[in-house]
Amino acid sequence: MNSYHNDIMILQAWFSPAFPTGAFSYSHGLEAAIQHGLVSDKQSLTEWISCLLTDGSGWNDGLFLRAAYGGVNDVNDLCIALCSCKERYQETIELGKSFTRAVNESYGVELEPGLAYPVAVGTAARRRNIDLKLTTQSYLQAFAASLISVGVRIIPIGQQAGQDCLVTLCTIIEEANNKLDAAGLDQLGNASFISEIMSMMHEKSNPRIYRT
Repeated sequence: MNSYHNDIMILQAWFSPAFPTGAFSYSHGLEAAIQHGLVSDKQSLTEWISCLLTDGSGWNDGLFLRAAYGGVNDVNDLCIALCSCKERYQETIELGKSFTRAVNESYGVELEPGLAYPVAVGTAARRRNIDLKLTTQSYLQAFAASLISVGVRIIPIGQQAGQDCLVTLCTIIEEANNKLDAAGLDQLGNASFISEIMSMMHEKSNPRIYRT
């Protein structure tokens, strides 16, 4: 089998809802944003996720993934240190733990414990010699798709509207991935402050469906 095609198959497995990370149980603060009326339809959901991909946590995750792929020292400590609140820390650590366990058992990668999620993905991709750009693009698409599924369920907007969001965001994902090619950790930043605030507020949300 062509190695690039094999890379695609592995990444599809890693970012599938069936992969045992439990990613479907996290909303990244989006549940609170919906509860507070900040996200209420297809357009506002698309704009919310787009901001995360270009100027927020999605962009930063891409940088951390690429740095881990390149073997940058202390990138995991930096990733964890920049978690803005308890639930963001919980999300990246628990996803990283579940991903690490799954790839170690099924793919023989032998990741060390305690890795944040994007760092674990980048390290696993490097050790499996999976194409970096394809890995980053797949990660960002899975990031967007997971948040879309939150909107589909609890706004709700319906599955067709969710697909419309993803189609629109594919262009944003491609552009972000291209920009990441020329970016480094010195371009870490966050202009999506309201998303961080919603993650903080979600800690006390009641009732709630999602863990974050």
